[in-house]
Amino acid sequence: FFVINEQFHMRLLEIAGNRWSRQLSTDLRKVMKPNRQHSLHKQGRLQESLDEHETLMRALVAHDPTAATQAMLEHFRNGLEAAT
Repeated sequence: FFVINEQFHMRLLEIAGNRWSRQLSTDLRKVMKPNRQHSLHKQGRLQESLDEHETLMRALVAHDPTAATQAMLEHFRNGLEAAT
């Protein structure tokens, strides 16, 4: 899961085409890698993360930037909460 999860996030950053954001995320991933895996082991977090990915993909397929932004912000907040 962790390898595919990282590939998923990196692909989204590639699609976004924001080189600065991609580099920042790459740097943060190096620092946070141990915590990310720990956070996904919290009760129910792995399934929540998958559900959040699905919500994001639906918004992207629908070409709905507002929904995609909201989904990404929620995913980020939930991941941060699980890591703390």
